[in-house]
Amino acid sequence: MLNFQHDKTHAYDIAQTIAAQVPVKLLHENRQALSVNKVTRVLEKAFLQASTYQAAQRMGFVRRSLFANAFQWALREQAYPQDFVVMATEGLLVAISAKPAPKTAA
Repeated sequence: MLNFQHDKTHAYDIAQTIAAQVPVKLLHENRQALSVNKVTRVLEKAFLQASTYQAAQRMGFVRRSLFANAFQWALREQAYPQDFVVMATEGLLVAISAKPAPKTAA
């Protein structure tokens, strides 16, 4: 049987990285205090981490699904608003589903 715990742990770590830089409290109480650029940078960095992990692990459809689900639940457990969770999860799915760029000969 396959063990997906490593994937789930990595997805949880990426969610924790987001939580450390984008406080849940601000999203609930005062969204205007957050810079759109900062949130975008934080999410793009998280998506890059996920994409790099995908390239190294070469996750198939099932593993990518479990990875995204673990990420989504980690954000929900942090009490992020539903619209933020959906947007972040969709971005993560796009990042880990993208085909890697072909290597060019130098």
